[in-house]
Amino acid sequence: MHRDEPPRPIKRPRTELPPPDLEPTRVLLVRGVNADTSRRELLDLCADVGVVEELQINRGKEQAFVQFDSQEAADFCLLHFDHTAVSLHGTRVTFTYSGKREVQAQARPQPSAELLLTVTEIKYPVSQEVVAALLESFGPPTKVRIFPRSFGFQVLVRMETMHAASQARTRLDGQHIYNGCNTIKAEFSPMPAVAEEIEPQPESDDRGCVLFLQNLSEALNPDMLFSLFSLYGIVQKVKIFFTRKDLGLVQMEEPDQASQAVTYLQDLPLLGRKLQVSLSRTSFINMSCSEPKATFCRDYSDSHLHRYKQAGRVCPPSATLHLSNLSANIGEGFIKRLFTEQAEVLSLRFLGPDLRQALVRFRSVEEAVRVLVYHHNETLDGRCMRISFSRAAN
Repeated sequence: MHRDEPPRPIKRPRTELPPPDLEPTRVLLVRGVNADTSRRELLDLCADVGVVEELQINRGKEQAFVQFDSQEAADFCLLHFDHTAVSLHGTRVTFTYSGKREVQAQARPQPSAELLLTVTEIKYPVSQEVVAALLESFGPPTKVRIFPRSFGFQVLVRMETMHAASQARTRLDGQHIYNGCNTIKAEFSPMPAVAEEIEPQPESDDRGCVLFLQNLSEALNPDMLFSLFSLYGIVQKVKIFFTRKDLGLVQMEEPDQASQAVTYLQDLPLLGRKLQVSLSRTSFINMSCSEPKATFCRDYSDSHLHRYKQAGRVCPPSATLHLSNLSANIGEGFIKRLFTEQAEVLSLRFLGPDLRQALVRFRSVEEAVRVLVYHHNETLDGRCMRISFSRAAN
């Protein structure tokens, strides 16, 4: 979409529906593919949720068939876009099962600048940082997408050149990221987006304010994610998928705040896992939740607990926390006992004569994050304790 074009009304996709009892397959039917939607735009949209093997577009019917590499990826695509509306060029795009088992016979992936790394025998998580270190000797990747799977991880990597990708494929195939575990299968991507257009397209500014979260711990709830993400912007909504609690969505008030959250929170150690945060193409979160799903969806639009002020005052995650709005009746011993279940306090120093603020240092960023998500906004002696990261060394 181009920002200088006049807005057009949202058009509904055609209403002809497939039989309701279609067997789930890895080929999905996409409706709402209007004449302005390019093949690359549709590929990029689907590649946000899984590895695409084939794509066929029927312009006459304004629809397409997209074939994922696994049933798991197709199921997740349906789950994601059923809860999160997305439009391309003014038309709502929807996904359903197609009843097809295959779009066409699969050809061997051709050499390109994009690789598909399949990582199995997992002992340690696969993060953006790990992938960057893995590919360092072949040149920096221009794009990395990581998909948690039941068997491990899939990683789509775009290298700067086809030569760099070819070298990485040859060297990495069959290797281990760590000794005896995290085994890599390296191959060219079955449908590289870079092959679709010679001229690279600039990233759109219309990606919205929604963040896509992966690799979440099942111990998390919406309030804990709100406590963390509200440090980097005004959080409007939080949703954790009911059937995939390792996945979630966070809607910020402004696109700049969403980008800022990605910058500071990508790969953050959070309750034993490395948090994966990326910008979603959707503009809002659908909150039509019913019990028992309602506990995994929260709307914070009218919350009095917002604390974000301005971009220049944010602090990156650190091992030192700043506590504020404390009661003067709470002493050092009480605070240490309060946090003992999450982490050991290395040092604590009260600030100011009224003892309403304190700096608390922990052994690691991971421990500090754990304390923050469990105890921010906790009421102590009639006061709501505020917790944020601090640049101070304490």
